[in-house]
Amino acid sequence: MQSNVVSIDGLKYRIQCDVDFYVRNVPERVAIAWMGYLSALLEWNLLTISEYSILTKMLPKVEDNPVVAIMLGRDDAESLE
Repeated sequence: MQSNVVSIDGLKYRIQCDVDFYVRNVPERVAIAWMGYLSALLEWNLLTISEYSILTKMLPKVEDNPVVAIMLGRDDAESLE
């Protein structure tokens, strides 16, 4: 039976594997996918804010990151525009 515990070291390893695979040029779509995954783990209290910060710093910055907008929410007025 597998445990539901998330390992920060395991996540670091997996992210580093992607960074190495893409020769330090991780595509934006892959970075966004990782950030979405990590954000879900944060929201479900499977990662601390500190762990989330460490892991996301391993990824390239994304301008206008949709993950941030989803996490923070959009107000109703913006959705009608």
